[in-house]
Amino acid sequence: MTATALSAREEWQTHWPLLVASLVGMSFYAVMTYSLGTFIGPLEAEFGWSRASISLGLTVFTLTSMVGGPFIGALLDKWGTRRVAVPGLALHALAFAALSLANGSLAQWYMLWSFIAVIALATKSLIWSTAVSSVFATSRSLALGVMLSGTAVGQMSPVLAGWLIEDYGWRTAYLVIGGGWGGLGFLLVLLFFRDARERSRQSGGTPLVAGALPGLTVREAIRDSRVLRIGFANIVLSLFGSGVAVHMVPILSAAGMTRGDALGLTALGGLAGIVGKLATGWILDRVQGSIIPFLSFALAILGYALLIYGAGSKPALSLAVCLTGYSGGASLQITTYMISRYAGMRNFGKIFGTISSAMMLGTSIGPVFAGHMFDISGNYSALLTLGMPAAFVCALCFVGLGPYPVFPAREKEQEPRA
Repeated sequence: MTATALSAREEWQTHWPLLVASLVGMSFYAVMTYSLGTFIGPLEAEFGWSRASISLGLTVFTLTSMVGGPFIGALLDKWGTRRVAVPGLALHALAFAALSLANGSLAQWYMLWSFIAVIALATKSLIWSTAVSSVFATSRSLALGVMLSGTAVGQMSPVLAGWLIEDYGWRTAYLVIGGGWGGLGFLLVLLFFRDARERSRQSGGTPLVAGALPGLTVREAIRDSRVLRIGFANIVLSLFGSGVAVHMVPILSAAGMTRGDALGLTALGGLAGIVGKLATGWILDRVQGSIIPFLSFALAILGYALLIYGAGSKPALSLAVCLTGYSGGASLQITTYMISRYAGMRNFGKIFGTISSAMMLGTSIGPVFAGHMFDISGNYSALLTLGMPAAFVCALCFVGLGPYPVFPAREKEQEPRA
């Protein structure tokens, strides 16, 4: 069941609690990526690990998560999101806090990240996107923009992590962020996170399975050039975007910023990302076409250039952080929304789950690639230089996608009883 009969105002009045819970859940998932750069220095100092070795923990996380994406998507299409998200977020909070147990063994470090990767399958963006898309139709893009602003909120985690590390140590920082941030997300999800399927169960009705919803089959999706182009653009941008995001604090420090100023600029990037997602979401609900997706991806080019040539200039570096933060966040929002429109909701979990898993491949390689580039050259210029033409190719993928298709209605099907 979807919210197609509701106006935009009615959708927001009815479903804002789910949206708030989704935003916080999404923000905690994003903390995994954005906070690691703040921990690199303390871990390097205490254990003598290289930056590439530390970043490989996130690679383990993303590669493990990548394999499980389609599987989780199938579970969501079958069971709904609540049955996955509630236990998943509780375990994810505990697993993040367990990083405080690192003892200097890289093998143990990678094992901790592997455990988090399995647990975090139940808290990745696919879960929150599926729930939001199931209840918002008229205002879906803006709702996804609000939910995905959780990524921008997570982008501000280096400020909290930096303060905790400075005053209490990195072990306490992991404990507080896991128990506090993750705990709040769990409470909100437990109380308010109910998608269309769960609402139908609670009202005494029989929910629809994914096959009753309009949209492409999985076989049709993998042959659709529009779906493939959208997926390709995000895989490539995720590689460079994740590398820059995880290493943003070291990049800014190398460009002449103090550690305190660098942490402050990452928070500014998070705020810019929130504004960009909301503006993009509002526009996409009203305007079809290539210009908004093209510009959103292409802005990364200017951001990377400013990180190279704006060294020593706080205004230039501030703008660079805002542009890269917006581009990275908007890319996921645009992809989620466009897949829901070009592929429909019939197999959204499987289709977007597969795409998000492919994006994880880029995300897993990006941080260790960035760390390796620094280790062999002593700077991040080569990474940023390569990122500029890559971002341009990604932006071109959205040119000429055409109008959103109208899928024929399907017969209603009942969800099999457990």
